[in-house]
Amino acid sequence: MGTPTGACSLSSWDPMTELLTRPPAAATSSATESSGTGSVWWRGCLAALWAVAVGIAILIVVVLVVWATDARSGAGAGEAIRFALQLWLVAHKVPLHVSGATVAVAPLGLTLALAFVVARAAAVLARGHDVDDVGGVLTVGTAVGVPYAVLAAFAAAAATAAPVRPSPVAALGAGLVVGWLAATWGAARGTIGVAALVRSLPGGAGRPIAAGGIVVGILFAGGLLLDIASLAVHARTAAELADGLSGGFVATLALLVADALLVPNAAITTIGYLTGPGFAVGTGTSVSLGGSHLGAVPALPLLGALPHGAAPIVVRLFAIVLLLLAGGVASWWVIRDGELSASVILGRVFGTAAAAGVITAALVAVAGGPAGPGRMAAVGASAWQVGLVLAGEIAFVATLVALPLAWRRS
Repeated sequence: MGTPTGACSLSSWDPMTELLTRPPAAATSSATESSGTGSVWWRGCLAALWAVAVGIAILIVVVLVVWATDARSGAGAGEAIRFALQLWLVAHKVPLHVSGATVAVAPLGLTLALAFVVARAAAVLARGHDVDDVGGVLTVGTAVGVPYAVLAAFAAAAATAAPVRPSPVAALGAGLVVGWLAATWGAARGTIGVAALVRSLPGGAGRPIAAGGIVVGILFAGGLLLDIASLAVHARTAAELADGLSGGFVATLALLVADALLVPNAAITTIGYLTGPGFAVGTGTSVSLGGSHLGAVPALPLLGALPHGAAPIVVRLFAIVLLLLAGGVASWWVIRDGELSASVILGRVFGTAAAAGVITAALVAVAGGPAGPGRMAAVGASAWQVGLVLAGEIAFVATLVALPLAWRRS
């Protein structure tokens, strides 16, 4: 069996490094390929099994460490393992029904980590089968994504124990979405490139979708920057929230890790704040540039960054500059390939705005959701409101920038 590119030398080899760098799908011998027994579908099942096993195993180890060091815990090891399975499911946006309440806020930091494992397995599988076209990439994505969804349904069945009841059907759907998207992205990145995959979209939709993704990336970066600045300003409040739990060093560390995994959620939710609609941290609450109406919030240090009152003028200016920057970059992206007619420019601009709105709405929907009983049944921004408002803002700004640029170029 050949040694994968970038693997450690024999003298520095250790089992954990080998496990994380070479999934079973990487075992590609010329004899196996020449005999035709190495089916992409069979290897896709192995790659999905590897991705699920690695993700769940790491979570089980972390949860067991926290459980073993928490003297106040009355749960057994079996319950700790089931909690790790439930955490894995929540990261896939699988709703957990707990005593009449629902928890469906996915910690997107963990979601991205698990998706990276799937993408890694798919990339190795695609390279092993010499994939060099879009059809091959989609085949690998399906070969990994479908069994990944089935395994997610089995994980939901194994994680069911009173009072927590995840739905195997919901796990099947969520696992298919996460598994297929991550596997397709990984297969494309490892072979033909993600840009080639986007360009292959029918009807010339690739360029507007790419420009819309750039817009969302700029707004995400702006939201993350604002969250960090707000957390620095409200550092005392965040520290008080952390100290108020008084759970010991390990519990405090686990709380900080949970906050770190929720940072992408906060950055996406802040897009709703910057674009205008705002967001909620519980039923009957609202946080927007015009003002904040908050009640009691969970004792998470990350929530110490929540603003109180109307946004200061510097934050409002930051929101305007960010939207202008996003619209300007989108305009340059859609007209950079030569002289275009006004109708083509407007078509690309509106397509970019629509793509940015749809992508943002999807991300906002994933970042929020019910987070517990009572008033915590509504957390995050409204997906359709943020998507619609953002699409209108980008269309307005990009049109004002794109038409003069095109006229000057012509």
